[in-house]
Amino acid sequence: MDMAVRGGAIAPPSRRRCCCCSPPQACSSSPALSSVQEGQCEVWLKQPDKSEQEMVKQYSAGDSFGELALLYDAPRAATVKASTDCTLWAMDRMTFRTILMHTTSEKRKLYEKFLEDVPLLKTLDKYERSAIADVLEHEYFEPGQDIVVEGQPGDKFYLLEEGEAEARAGGKIVMKYTRGDFFGELALLNNKPRAATVSATTQCKCVSIDRASFKRLLGKLDDILNRKKEEYGRANGEES
Repeated sequence: MDMAVRGGAIAPPSRRRCCCCSPPQACSSSPALSSVQEGQCEVWLKQPDKSEQEMVKQYSAGDSFGELALLYDAPRAATVKASTDCTLWAMDRMTFRTILMHTTSEKRKLYEKFLEDVPLLKTLDKYERSAIADVLEHEYFEPGQDIVVEGQPGDKFYLLEEGEAEARAGGKIVMKYTRGDFFGELALLNNKPRAATVSATTQCKCVSIDRASFKRLLGKLDDILNRKKEEYGRANGEES
């Protein structure tokens, strides 16, 4: 995204000019990841069916923008303008990618052993498990807190990394989960609402995979997942 800047800081509305900012305090055509230290900015975007740009989002202290152009070598998707006096920090492409690669490597190491111990993933090779590790997002739940809720749309698949949980359907417990177990796949396999409510019975740490990544990375495990679906059906006293 473009920034309205003056020196190293975003200029006030009366002194805006659109350019790309790169550290330390120069304006150039080089893209950068920008983080707002203080002030507020507006994101302006031209929709395909509109003739003029319209404001679609606001940024304030702690927000950042510009990462998509660095990740994909793509043109800026929108224009970011200052709505107040603002100060920001900018990170160049090389620094951003170096940090991203290091973070990805550390994340893989963190989850490598855990994924090796998950029975569902035993048939996958190291590289396939690494691809899964790259998309995992961790989530924490307190005892009694619902992780998924029966009847609601499902857009995530869960692996239980720490703690214990149980699934309830029709008011009765149909499944219990411990480290390495998984749940949430039925809604993604069937494109239907959640079939049961899964709640934490102790403090839980889960890792989740979104719908698109689930389809892409776990497609070869369809047979195993469908057998699990039959197991759920028997536990619930019905054909599934």
